[in-house]
Amino acid sequence: MNAITTFLWKKILASTVEQAVRLVGKARARRVLLIGENTNALSHALSDSVEQLEVLNHNALHTLLVRSQKKIQAGRPFLDAKDGSFDLCLVSFGLHQVEPEVAEQIVRECMRIAPTALLIDFALAERNIELPSQYICSIAEQFLHRGHWDIYKKYIRVGALHGIAHRAQTSEFSNITIWGGGIRLLLVG
Repeated sequence: MNAITTFLWKKILASTVEQAVRLVGKARARRVLLIGENTNALSHALSDSVEQLEVLNHNALHTLLVRSQKKIQAGRPFLDAKDGSFDLCLVSFGLHQVEPEVAEQIVRECMRIAPTALLIDFALAERNIELPSQYICSIAEQFLHRGHWDIYKKYIRVGALHGIAHRAQTSEFSNITIWGGGIRLLLVG
């Protein structure tokens, strides 16, 4: 089971990186903040196509969220970046791992520091043909990452990626599906 999961994740990751680099180019972003990266694949691919790339990796994001809990609950800014200091804020698979209210606040922070954001994460099926990939993603989250299964269920209940983006009052510019619709890349502003 682990070998199959690893193989599928590498395929999904390669496809995600390719589409993300394309969307960053489409947005003409030169200064990018990458939040939640876990593998370095995305930062490596983006380093050649942008002038300034700052990375807040998966572990650093969780540390920041714990330290900034009071600011987040009060709806105050918690990232150290100034308003408009980036062209694009990219959140890679970080929204489904936190409470929906925190995910919404992360998107709002992205919109504060950049005019556009690229959100990459698991999504709800929009058509019946996409249901199998959504189920597979859910099963993987349930069994491989038991620590945040309850949070993932809340993420799904609020509408997953589209729900979080809507709650943060963003407008959708581009919507790309990967792996049968279980994963989406949303370019929002």
